[in-house]
Amino acid sequence: MRYVVGVDIGATKTRVGLFKLDGELLKVVTATTPQEGSDEVVAHTVISQIFKLVSDPYREIAAIGVGTVGPIDIRRGDVVGAPNVRLKTFRLKAPIEEVMRVKTYVVNDCVAAVWGEYIVGAGRGFSNVVYVTLSTGIGCGVVVDDHLLLGKDGNAHEVGHVVIDCSGRFVCGCGSIGHWEGIASGANIPRTAATLAREWGGPDTEAYRKALEGSMTSEELFQYRSRSDVFADYLVNFLAEINAAGVASVVNIYDPEILSLGGSIALRNPGFIEVIARKTPKYTVNRMPKIVLTPLGENAVLIGAAAIALNTPLNLVKLQGS
Repeated sequence: MRYVVGVDIGATKTRVGLFKLDGELLKVVTATTPQEGSDEVVAHTVISQIFKLVSDPYREIAAIGVGTVGPIDIRRGDVVGAPNVRLKTFRLKAPIEEVMRVKTYVVNDCVAAVWGEYIVGAGRGFSNVVYVTLSTGIGCGVVVDDHLLLGKDGNAHEVGHVVIDCSGRFVCGCGSIGHWEGIASGANIPRTAATLAREWGGPDTEAYRKALEGSMTSEELFQYRSRSDVFADYLVNFLAEINAAGVASVVNIYDPEILSLGGSIALRNPGFIEVIARKTPKYTVNRMPKIVLTPLGENAVLIGAAAIALNTPLNLVKLQGS
């Protein structure tokens, strides 16, 4: 039996899946994404997980697709300056291919996810598809006129760094100010909550005190809101407005037929996505697409990475070889 491997390298976890050649997902293993070590430590984490999936990968694996946090160097297949991983820069494509002796394609995680949506997910049957993740970071993948967008370095989709706020209050993990990701991503919500708490003139609530400490996670925020905490409700609505402005920017730039939302924040809080979808039209100039929660769930990047290996876009073949 021959298989392909799909890899999802996130800021905190690395997931590796084994797929049949018809795209069926058989098994998934998970490891912690290394935060320190050599520039090949992440690649060797992936390799070690592949050996857990099959007994003889050299005979059984036909190809490997990797969706990773970015930014990336698309030609080398390396990560360069990732804001949400302490390791920042690390090699992937060459060390994986050297050990596994099989073709390996490396793209941004959201590029993988949108290709999965386009091939087998919410975007199947559409020519213009966008996938946006609301998670530790905020990212995007785009298919326009049946063509996967990559860009000169593979980063044509870095919408998390669209400028949403010019007040100077919010600093992104990349060091710049006012970025969508710097305000509304899981990694930055604690800082946003602290900033808004210092400006808060309302009641002294449990969520308000937690926010002042600078330690309130996105999970805790939505828990407080479910308990009718007024500061939490204010913060969630603020974040919904920021996300609506960000999603509208994506709609205005790429003009998709369907926009799929994924990532841990979206998947755990579908009601939040409904609020974002309601707020988005007031910021758009293009006709609104259908906005949906990804049907691929937490496996969107994993399935997309496998789709990259199974149905490799021609422009990626040109950049990374056949």
